[in-house]
Amino acid sequence: MRGRSLRSHVAASVCSPISSCVLLVALFGLLFGHAARGQTAPGNPIIPGDHPDPTIIRAGNSYWTASTSGDWAPEFPLFRSTDLRQWVSAGAIFPHPPAWASGSFWAPELVNDRSRILVYYVGRKRGGPLCVAVATASRPVGPYTDHGPLVCQSDGSIDPAMARDEHGRPFLIWKEDGNSIGKPTRIWAQRLQPDLVHLTGAQTQLIVNDPSTWEGGVVEAPYIMRHGGDFYLFYAGNACCGTACRYAEGVARAEHLLGPWTKDPANPIIRPNSNWKCPGHGTAVETPSGEDYFIYHAYPTAGTVYLGRESVLDRITWSGGWPIINGGAGPSGSAANPNTTQPPFTDNFSEPNLDAGWQWPVRRAPHWKFGEGVLTLGAPTDDTPIFIARSLLAPTYTAVVGVTDTGGLGIIGGSHSLIVLNRQRDHLELWQLSDQGREMLWQSDIPHASTVWLRASSIDPSKTSFSYSLDNEHWTSAGPLLSVTKLLPWDEGLRVGLVNADQSPAHFKQFSLTSGGNP
Repeated sequence: MRGRSLRSHVAASVCSPISSCVLLVALFGLLFGHAARGQTAPGNPIIPGDHPDPTIIRAGNSYWTASTSGDWAPEFPLFRSTDLRQWVSAGAIFPHPPAWASGSFWAPELVNDRSRILVYYVGRKRGGPLCVAVATASRPVGPYTDHGPLVCQSDGSIDPAMARDEHGRPFLIWKEDGNSIGKPTRIWAQRLQPDLVHLTGAQTQLIVNDPSTWEGGVVEAPYIMRHGGDFYLFYAGNACCGTACRYAEGVARAEHLLGPWTKDPANPIIRPNSNWKCPGHGTAVETPSGEDYFIYHAYPTAGTVYLGRESVLDRITWSGGWPIINGGAGPSGSAANPNTTQPPFTDNFSEPNLDAGWQWPVRRAPHWKFGEGVLTLGAPTDDTPIFIARSLLAPTYTAVVGVTDTGGLGIIGGSHSLIVLNRQRDHLELWQLSDQGREMLWQSDIPHASTVWLRASSIDPSKTSFSYSLDNEHWTSAGPLLSVTKLLPWDEGLRVGLVNADQSPAHFKQFSLTSGGNP
């Protein structure tokens, strides 16, 4: 799912969910921004939490990144930085989902092509397969005009990128999802018309997976850049996600965009290490001082699948005509240390709009309003709870919220996969929702209080405990220590959310999410 190198004006693309209003995260890199000086290398991740399939472009004096959002809305969270170190939320590419797609909003690829901003992305066509689509904007922050699908192969078309060939002609690059039906996986190129939103001509195969190598049954996430007169096709291989993932990043080289392509004998060029596992799916960007960086995702070894795939960034250097990422040592940084902490997040619900880090299931946007520091979530119209959620940012955590009448605090894997401690006035219930229905785990009457504080805490990424308080200081256990393993989606981390499962509005005040759990 890729696109372009600023050095050679060969295009680039993006991919994933929305994130917090202010995320100041130290990053690897060269301190750019102050003329053409080199930068120093702080730590990864640059965007913590579940932000897979990242893309990056530079426009003016700013960098922009976005990532896969899957079946979470708003689609494709967007972040901005002026120095590759500190990132702030800039909303989302699509505040409302494109009408043609039912979900599976994957792998956006941002492109700044000759000062024109595009995003090539993936969605599932209503009643049909996965498709590559495109939207355009006059600036990276949008608004974006959606032009709908470009290609929809029967086995799925995903991971788009855009690149210009040696004659300056634009091409769409993408993966045919053959591995989804047990067939070879192919990376294709097809000419784009000058408007960059329509295809023309025939498809050309660039590479196919070699099942006898590290690639296994998959090559995907293509990104093409040009360096020293040659084209370089970065791609990911093997299993991307979950506890059995074996992802890594490779590269191939060609004199011409349409090949023939030769894979690097040193592949994979990005491998797992003691701090990170299953790295891959990246895009390059060039700084004003001429240095190349590669943004991609990886699971932290601490927190792993429970945190999801985090966005990381490393320097590209060159040796013997081949790119090297972080000296071949795998992702940089030691963010996988269990003692790693992230800045605490607090939402007092004092703003007129939700903080950008909150998400909800696609096409199930809740109704909310604010007043006097209280967030009100409207009641669901069916038996499925309404909720807003945000990504976990550390392997261990504590989430706390006040409930003034009814409402719940939950650990969430999806719209039908959550564990919730729920207040109904003077009664508490702890229950788990799955495809088999709702299972009651614990319940108790409690003394009357205007606000009851609910807490979810984890000192082990695979387990969560719940408790409650009448004064936000003294806590009482609410049910047993629970495994959250069965909540996990195959390709995402867990989230913590505010839930309304009752037939009346739910009221919340002063939510906080901090690193480190309480026993």
